[in-house]
This record gives sequence, structure tokens and C-alpha cells, in this order.
Amino acid sequence: MIVTKWLLATTLTYVALAEPRCKNHPLDANWPSIDDWSTLNRSTNGALIKTNPIASSCFNNDSTVSCDHVQENWFYSDFHSSLPESIGYPYWANRSCVPPNDYAYNEPLGCQVGGLPAYIINATTTEQVAVVTKWASQRNIRIVVKGTGHDLNGRSSGAFSLSIWTYHLRNIEFDTHWTHPSSDKTENAVILGSGNTWGEVLKAAAKTGRTVISGQDGTVGLGGFIGGGGHGPLSSHHGLSADHVLQATVVTTEGEILVANDAQNQDLLWAIRGGGPGLYGIVVEYVLQTVPLPENVVMGTLSMSTIQNQTSAATQDSWTAFAAFVSSIPDLMDTRVTGYGFGVTQENMGIELTMTLWAYNTTSAAFKPLLESVR
Repeated sequence: MIVTKWLLATTLTYVALAEPRCKNHPLDANWPSIDDWSTLNRSTNGALIKTNPIASSCFNNDSTVSCDHVQENWFYSDFHSSLPESIGYPYWANRSCVPPNDYAYNEPLGCQVGGLPAYIINATTTEQVAVVTKWASQRNIRIVVKGTGHDLNGRSSGAFSLSIWTYHLRNIEFDTHWTHPSSDKTENAVILGSGNTWGEVLKAAAKTGRTVISGQDGTVGLGGFIGGGGHGPLSSHHGLSADHVLQATVVTTEGEILVANDAQNQDLLWAIRGGGPGLYGIVVEYVLQTVPLPENVVMGTLSMSTIQNQTSAATQDSWTAFAAFVSSIPDLMDTRVTGYGFGVTQENMGIELTMTLWAYNTTSAAFKPLLESVR
């Protein structure tokens, strides 16, 4: 009996150790061959792209974009968003191929793919995404997803990965009577491909007298923002962007295409509404509830600095004032005042604060008294 238990434990341990612990990379014997990649390309109607860093033209490599053009646009997020491999924060790709005007440029090291994906799928249909995820999972290849490449945590890229570029999933369709699958209740909604940017969606919605809960940067895409919850300028009035997701179409790593709403796959719907981007599948389409477009916006600026009075008393007063402002934020939010800003501190200079505050559907006369507590 003891021997049997020992053999069983040994067998289970061996099986556990035999499971692949890391994703495959090009030096592995079972990395897909060129023919395998060609087959994938054919099965996706020619959507496969072998990564060639955009700054390779600065190293006399083959590139369709000149080095001068790369340098002129290198620090603009729109430029990186429009490219299949490029990301807004190149340090997540180890800055392995950057132009001369980037501080990390090192001509002797040349241009390498580095932390960028090995291959990219330029996805234009949900079916392509399903084919690719299943293919990559069967071969234990890392999958990453890039919409616009804004991810501050570097999840838009990854070494030795197969990237699914959702940038061209850009359908926008408004439905003033979108019906909940579990009831007869209707919503004023917009159906969006996940490759859209908030700027495009806001412009389209404004033409209908409606809007959506978005961030402030119009070049940011839907997926990462909603996956993280999605706090924006209208959140003090309407909540988070994730609160307004009525339905989503999600592709799993097994290649399944699932529709998540209040009638089916409810747990998946709950998870993608703020549970983290890219963790539960690849969202290819959202149905979002729209809200009325504000009639107007009234804004004001709050600033504080000790640069003209660098005494120890002024330094202490600046921190006291900052603490008072922070403590007033909940009360401001209760009056539906919202805003953004930043504080900067330097040695022996206290804290400098700059805040832009605003409110909707009001007047300057009504707005000013709301700020008296922080003046």
C-alpha cells in the first residue's frame, strides 16, 4: 500500500514537471516553421505580418518609412497607434530599435526586434481572431493584443509573441432601441468594434446628440480603458465606462466566440467590465449605453505655488493647503464637479498644485460658489 502511494505520487510529480512551463520562442525545436507561418497567413487571408521595427530605416534596413519621417513623428502617440508593431512607450520593447532623436539610440547595437512581437495579425474580422488564438494556443505561443499601444504597463507588446492588432475593427453603429436579451427593456446604445479610439466614437456620437463615458485622450482605444474600469470626465455624473457595457463579443484563447450579456455568459461580462484588460479573452466588439450630450461645460483653474515665497512657513502652508484641497474632493464630487491636475514637490519648496475643474449643464454664477471651499 505504501509502495503504491509512492509510485502514484512519483507519477503525478513527473507529469506536473513535464508540462511546459514557459511559452515557446524561436530557439525552441517546436517553434513553428516558415511553412507553418505561411499556412497561418493563408488561413487568415494574408493578415500575417512579420515584425520589422519602424525605426529600422535609421539603420539602413528595409523599411517603407524614411528615417526622417520616423524622427518627426516618434513622440506622437497617433504615429505608433497606426503601426502594427509600434507602441507608445518603447521602453517596454527594450528600446531595441529607436531613431537617432531617441535618447536610447545606439548605432553600434543596430536594430533588433527585441521586446516587440515576432509576428502580427492585422485583424479585420472576428473569425480571424478566433483562428489565430486557437492556432497560437495549440502551439504554446504567447499572445498579446494591441489596439492603439497606449498601455502604460507594456501589455501591448511582448517578445517572441504573436500579436493580434485590433486597430482595424472599427465599426460604429447606433441603435436607439437596443433590446436587452433578458427582457423587453431597450437602451440608447452604440455598437463598437474594439479597434476604435474614443476620439472617433465621441465625434460620431455627438452628431446624434449623445455621448459615451470615455477618457480625456481621444487617441486612446476602447479595450484597455474599459478593461481597467474607465474613469473619465463624465464619471462624476454617470459612473465608469465599464458600468455602461451592455454586451461584448469575446474570443477566448481556445478560439471560441462568446457573446456576453445579461442573459448569457454573465460571469464573463462581469469580469471584462473593469476586471483588467486582456485577462479573460479578446474583446472584439462592445455594445455601450450612451448618455445625453452635455449642453455646456464651465471650467476653472486652481493653482498654488511657493516659488515667490520660499520660506519654511510658506512650505508648511503649501502642504496644509494641499491637504485641505484633497479632503474637499469628496464634497466637490458630490456637487458633480470633476477635474484633473497634478502636484509637484521639490526640496525646500513645498508643493505646487495645478488643477483644472469643471461642471456640466450649469453657469459660471452657479459654478463659482462650489469652489469657495478650496479658494
